[in-house]
Amino acid sequence: MDASMLEETVQNPNPYPVVAELHYDDIWQLCLQARDLAWDPMRDIDWAALREHAATLPDEVRAAGSEWWSLRAWMEHGATPYGAERYRDAVYEHLPFEVKQHVVNFIAEELRHHEASFRIAAALGEYQPIPRSDYFQMVIPKFHNEADEKAMPFYAGMAVNTLFEQLSGELLTARYKNARHPAIKDACRLILRDEARHVAFGRILMRRFFETLSKDQKVMLGAKFAKKLRGSLLNGVYSVVNLPEDERKRSARARHLAAEYGLGATFPDEEVRIIAASLAEIRRDIAPYDVPIPMIPEIEGEAAVAARAAE
Repeated sequence: MDASMLEETVQNPNPYPVVAELHYDDIWQLCLQARDLAWDPMRDIDWAALREHAATLPDEVRAAGSEWWSLRAWMEHGATPYGAERYRDAVYEHLPFEVKQHVVNFIAEELRHHEASFRIAAALGEYQPIPRSDYFQMVIPKFHNEADEKAMPFYAGMAVNTLFEQLSGELLTARYKNARHPAIKDACRLILRDEARHVAFGRILMRRFFETLSKDQKVMLGAKFAKKLRGSLLNGVYSVVNLPEDERKRSARARHLAAEYGLGATFPDEEVRIIAASLAEIRRDIAPYDVPIPMIPEIEGEAAVAARAAE
């Protein structure tokens, strides 16, 4: 090969040594569980039955359900580039095999959740590959901020992400309870089973590595979690307040219909209560590690608390 061509080749960091010896048996057990509990959205969910059920619903309800599950599909897909970056970090930081295996499982599972979500949307009516709202088109790509991720140590950053997954899992539990059709319920149940493993991974990382962090690093982790929560849940696709008036009314009605007809959706007020309760639980979980999460006024401010008490 010509030397000039070699000079133009992008140089990757040195991947060696490639560590094969297992270091963390508890993480490896999660990898084995992932193998045993793998599922196939195409084969393990009765899509034909859901299509038959959808045919009995009003057109507006079918459209509302398709939009809601399209939104879910976009969110699940958004986790895959995050996972890809973490896998690259794991390779070039020469991390143990079981850590790399878990990250690969995470990517595959999030893509599986994406598939289940877009198949629900398609069974109800039509999957939407692009958000209808310009605002959603703009804000969704901003959920993953690699500069924020790079600012955190690898294990600490992944633990912070699993705190966010813990909160998302509580929201998905409410959607599981809302779902009336077995196909939607099965999809939520299987996704939740994967997410429980992701949260367990985060607990392992906190137990193993948080004591090694400095006070400044712990403050930074809490701030990053709060930023991610506010950006994706409160100011992102679960919030309609930033939409133009007509689109806000239309979107709110669509979400109401999807929840009213038991299509695995949740009412916005219900979501805020779930987020508040889950945030309080997360604060309790990380209290032994002295990781402070800043106050989140939209959820924990006096006005927000008073409004929920009055409901």
